[in-house]
Amino acid sequence: MRNLQSLPQGWRKVKLGSLLKEPPQYGYTANAQKNKVGPKFLRITDIQGHIVNWEEVPYCKIKESEKEKYLLRQGDLLFARTGASTGMNYFVKLSPPEESIFASYLIRIKTDYQKCIPEYLSYFFRSFEYWGQINSFLAGSAQPGINATILQELKIPLPENITEQKRIAEILSAFDDKIELNNKIIKTLEQMAQEIFKEWFVRFNFPVEFEVKSEKLKVKNLGYKDAGGKFVDSELGKIPEGWEVKKLGEILTLEYGKALTAANRKSGIIPVYASSGIVGYHNEKLVSGPGIVVGRAGVPGSIHWSQTDFYCVDSAFYVGTSISKYFVYYLLKYQNLESLISGSAVPGLNRNMVYLNFFILPRIDIINKFEEIIKPIFLEVYRLTVENQKLASLRDLLLPKLMSGEILVNSE
Repeated sequence: MRNLQSLPQGWRKVKLGSLLKEPPQYGYTANAQKNKVGPKFLRITDIQGHIVNWEEVPYCKIKESEKEKYLLRQGDLLFARTGASTGMNYFVKLSPPEESIFASYLIRIKTDYQKCIPEYLSYFFRSFEYWGQINSFLAGSAQPGINATILQELKIPLPENITEQKRIAEILSAFDDKIELNNKIIKTLEQMAQEIFKEWFVRFNFPVEFEVKSEKLKVKNLGYKDAGGKFVDSELGKIPEGWEVKKLGEILTLEYGKALTAANRKSGIIPVYASSGIVGYHNEKLVSGPGIVVGRAGVPGSIHWSQTDFYCVDSAFYVGTSISKYFVYYLLKYQNLESLISGSAVPGLNRNMVYLNFFILPRIDIINKFEEIIKPIFLEVYRLTVENQKLASLRDLLLPKLMSGEILVNSE
């Protein structure tokens, strides 16, 4: 990588303060509210990996006369100024979907567009060079944190040509745009699969064919409930004829994972699952995929899906079953396993308690039909997830080279 002391011709190293339209600004102090009482209230905890899920951002009360000062606008750059997230940043690429202000533990900067475009800076603030400077400021600090003065002292490698800045940002944003599109497709597919499960196995409106008895029912694959399918009494209420009430222990087992510390993992592509999800990779599998992981301790009751072979550590169980794992995955999500957590000092999930949970077992042909429909959806989600990982790796490989001038782009 090109050293920042030897930038290419047409580049210079400047302090961030010289590129700003106005001094950095601290956010607003208020209490977050779940109900809509005012504008959205963006906090440090709402920023996850440079991304904000605006649907989950809470609201806050603020006087109308003060709101304008804190309103977020397209092009704003925000920094977490304290706590474990110190230095984490977020670029407001598009105006928020609702009026939004930012909280007091965030600092906002606005760039002078004639000197530097914010898109370029937003990528520099993801680089190792940026984090190296932040960490040097934090070194030896009893209470980690940054302030407006520290931000303005950051040294930025900068092409003087605005068009070159735009080209660099466009190259990197092309990766992010594709990743974002893939994530939207993934979310839609996951919602679709969950809705199919709910429609079939919660609302009991699975598709069936009926002998046509009237003009009204001249539809093939009409839903069982809509078509007047027969229901029978059970311990869990009315259920479709031919379905049964069972205990989870009759169709699955929860097997203990094995201890595998980070130090003992060997370089490989096998995902390692704990109760919180993927925590690393290893060169050996413990379980053949696809499979289901259930949190035992740490995040007890959590449910994770692995499309590939995987390793399950001892803070989690992996599921053994002779019926469709696709069905069992959603079945477990509807079991409210969190309510079965026991233990005060170290809360955990007792598998014997899980085994006693009652559920409604559909006919096996309905379960198999469900897998036939759901399996391609899961495979597409996996394909898009792998594609995103490759895109992110390539973006992260290019980022420092573009930001240091090691790779030059055509600015014409």
